[in-house]
Amino acid sequence: MRIHPRTFSRSPSTPILAFAAVAWLQVLLAGCAPPSPEAPPDTDQGPYHILVTNDDGIRSPGIQQLADALREVGEVTVVAPCGQRSGSSMSVQLGQGKRLRPITDEDRDLGNCVDGTPADAVMLAMEAVVPEGGFDLVVSGINAGANVGDLGHMSGTVGAAMAGAYYGVPSVAASLGGNEMDFGYAAAFMARFVEQLQRRPPLTGVVLSVNFPAASEEGTAGVAIGRMGGSYIRFGYEEVEPEDDVRVFRPRYDPAEKHPPGSDTEAFMAGMISIAPLRFDWTDEELLRELAGWGLDHRVSGVVEGR
Repeated sequence: MRIHPRTFSRSPSTPILAFAAVAWLQVLLAGCAPPSPEAPPDTDQGPYHILVTNDDGIRSPGIQQLADALREVGEVTVVAPCGQRSGSSMSVQLGQGKRLRPITDEDRDLGNCVDGTPADAVMLAMEAVVPEGGFDLVVSGINAGANVGDLGHMSGTVGAAMAGAYYGVPSVAASLGGNEMDFGYAAAFMARFVEQLQRRPPLTGVVLSVNFPAASEEGTAGVAIGRMGGSYIRFGYEEVEPEDDVRVFRPRYDPAEKHPPGSDTEAFMAGMISIAPLRFDWTDEELLRELAGWGLDHRVSGVVEGR
């Protein structure tokens, strides 16, 4: 599903540096910098194994271009849903058997598909096709449509990456917004980005959500690191004519006018590649401490109120 209220273009007036004043952790101009020659990959540990998945289905151009680009970085295994499973978040079909099918197209091996959700695909890959030594990274995408801000909770692309984090594997979700679904630039950026991840300590329990506002370098203003927040589109429903006395509603999409300062949504709407680090652990630490002081009691009878 591709919904985007704006088309971005690079302009000299784009306020790239101004974002530092609204709590960006970092702004990188001119895209992802090349890996430092002082930090070469550790070849003693063997090949760098990358699991590639998505929620648009194994035949989508986004996943195939991503897999091709990442083969320049490491050994790639593709396991994805057999068909479109957008909006499935991290849902799994527990209690159901799964079929793992090799898929080819014009004598080309596309990988394996699973009759299930994106998270199902990752979980089955971790059980059935994991290489010796395990996967070093899960990369989900490249999704056709942005998943910034609140939409990340609904996204099957992000959900698949979260399934990787569930298994303790560093994970990345990549999505492309805008009107042009040409994945070449985003795939090339992701290969450079993964090269940098390869040179750093593994980020277990974290998903890096990467969102591209445009399909080209020229249409992109830079890279911004920000917190998850806001939404560029609001979902809803409107009632239409009933069918045989049954009420019928169709989806409605409204552009959001405001975006939280310092958020990935604000950066994305300004034409920047946004990167948001998301935690698998949803615990609110402040409220955790507060609840501990409530003096809650398991008894529901014989308890004097206020004590």
